[in-house]
Amino acid sequence: MWKKLLSSRKAPTREKKSIYINSELVEFTHIKKSKKNISLKIDPDGLIVSTPFHTDDIYIQNVIEKKFDWISKYLKQISSQTNSENKQVDIISILGEKYKVVPEDHSIEINHEDKIIFCKTNLVNDVKNIVKKFALEYFKNRVSSYENILEIKPSNIQLTNAKTKWGSCSNDKNIRLSWRLIQTCPGIIDYVISHELAHLKHMNHSKLFWHEVERICPNYKIYKKQLKDQSLSLFTLD
Repeated sequence: MWKKLLSSRKAPTREKKSIYINSELVEFTHIKKSKKNISLKIDPDGLIVSTPFHTDDIYIQNVIEKKFDWISKYLKQISSQTNSENKQVDIISILGEKYKVVPEDHSIEINHEDKIIFCKTNLVNDVKNIVKKFALEYFKNRVSSYENILEIKPSNIQLTNAKTKWGSCSNDKNIRLSWRLIQTCPGIIDYVISHELAHLKHMNHSKLFWHEVERICPNYKIYKKQLKDQSLSLFTLD
């Protein structure tokens, strides 16, 4: 019986679409899948609309119209953050604080006391390389700080460039964290790390999983919401 139900389930579909709202073109990716409600999401690739199968196009347009101000605001924010390799970076956030980028060779790449990043140039890729190097070092130190309360320890900590996930934990206990997280505050970083450390015990999002997240990071709900609110601002170097 279960095999029959699983085999009859439709596979999700993706389609690029566009509509006009208030004479403004809105492009989006329409994902149809087995779900109960419509949902909207904005990521660096743009607006994504997920709906149940057979959702009426007029209904989708009405939902987008109701959320148009929110959609327009964040799509413009993404557009303004689109960088070319030749774009120069003058200011960047590190651990939630603004750091000035100084194009100068220096023995110290990041001066945390004066909040300065020394880089051979202030081109986006050169700055990104320094940020990634510091991110990996910081993430490893934070994971180590939790080792005394962990029953299962990760095999390795690596950076990821994924744009749709802040972190992941594989079956072989490798944890990957988005380098972009280094731009946000330590509390949010700890939440994401705790989330992935909890997956070492529970490879799901059950109640037991969230209890483990809370055990590691008691205030995770606060930081989870903050991350959602700040997420688009972490793509300034893309």
